[in-house]
Amino acid sequence: MSSKHYDIAIIGGSLSARIAAALLAKQGNKVLFLRYHEATASEWFHSSLFLEKLLGTLGGRSCFVAQKPIQVISRKARVTLNNDISLDNELCREFGQDGPAVLQWLEQLRVHGIQLENLLWENNGLPWPSFKTTASFKLLGIRRKINWAELDAPLTDAMRKIPHVAVDFITDLMQGLALQKINALSYAQAALLWAQVIRPENLKEPDFSELLGKRFDQFHGSKTDLKDLERIDFNGSRWTGGEIKGGGQFTAATFLLGDTRWVDRFKHGKVTGLPSPQILSRQSTSSLTGQLSSVLATRVICGGEMPLRLAIEEVDGEPCGLPISSDEIAEDQLQEQFEHMAIEKSEKQLYGLILGADNVTEEQLRKQLEPVLPFADYKLSEPEEKLPTQRESTTANQPQKLVSLPIRIGANLYCADSNALLPEMGASGAALLGWTLAKNLINKRKSG
Repeated sequence: MSSKHYDIAIIGGSLSARIAAALLAKQGNKVLFLRYHEATASEWFHSSLFLEKLLGTLGGRSCFVAQKPIQVISRKARVTLNNDISLDNELCREFGQDGPAVLQWLEQLRVHGIQLENLLWENNGLPWPSFKTTASFKLLGIRRKINWAELDAPLTDAMRKIPHVAVDFITDLMQGLALQKINALSYAQAALLWAQVIRPENLKEPDFSELLGKRFDQFHGSKTDLKDLERIDFNGSRWTGGEIKGGGQFTAATFLLGDTRWVDRFKHGKVTGLPSPQILSRQSTSSLTGQLSSVLATRVICGGEMPLRLAIEEVDGEPCGLPISSDEIAEDQLQEQFEHMAIEKSEKQLYGLILGADNVTEEQLRKQLEPVLPFADYKLSEPEEKLPTQRESTTANQPQKLVSLPIRIGANLYCADSNALLPEMGASGAALLGWTLAKNLINKRKSG
């Protein structure tokens, strides 16, 4: 029986996998992309150096739009993040004479983030998994006068320098941006995130997703439904190919696991070091029309014990808002989520889309939403159904170091799921991981 050969086979449609697929196909690689759903980019995350370079490479700079404000409603502070509003004034208003010290700490965080982003760019992305390349990356950082001990340390260590009055605000800010508990973040992760969040651009969907799909097809990439994948073959040392229902057999030199929730497709063979994906709770509110404060922004970080975000979306007949997430959601799922609201085609309504930690009770949600929606009367939808193959998530006890992310997880298998490796960085993390995989695999192929 004849079979088709591919340079790269990608299993799972995360955003980072889609980015890697487009870049690899553009460079002439024969790419097979098996996906169930295709993830989209979150509007919460702004530009980054890698997103900027990626859109330049793919010819899609029009996918950037002007920054949308983010409002942080903490226990004792309410701060708006927007380039049109002076952050200095915001912090001085909320923290008085301690405002300049808080601003200085955030500015130092931004500078370190830019330095680290430039270092990653010079390195072609994250360190490739080998002792030699990791050592080379660290040496490159030392030459750039980067303090690795400071970057790898927990963010909470650096927060000891913040005035006590602003600790809750910084905690809520970082937890809300990363959707991670503060003790799971390193200083490096927070620096990269903060440098990206305050850039003047946002990424525009669905334009970005359409660009990735268009470029993949333009460069002759092959797509098929992951549900039609009958098996993946393993010869005792590496994965060699597989079989697709109705499509015959195929072989592949390299495999990318684009969504770690489909790791069971690689049950024949050893997969090591694979982290659990970030599992988030998504819920929508019933109509909030006429119940919102005029000073409330459309994107809000809701301060409190758990990381929680709220987006206010306007709906006109059809659902136009997407849950704010680095994870994926299919259009039909979103449509079903809004069907129970019985919206007339001609009327506009405002709804809240909530994103936070998994397994959160309705009582916990309402308690943390109370300062944001103090007088609103609303109902919450049921949390979204998860994919049946999804694994249980685990909470990190220690922040993950950027120099030791488990990119290679098998003999010729690599992790292309930024939701497992860089969940706190959203679309920026997806661009960083996708770029890293594409550039290094292209170089590896050229070198033989």
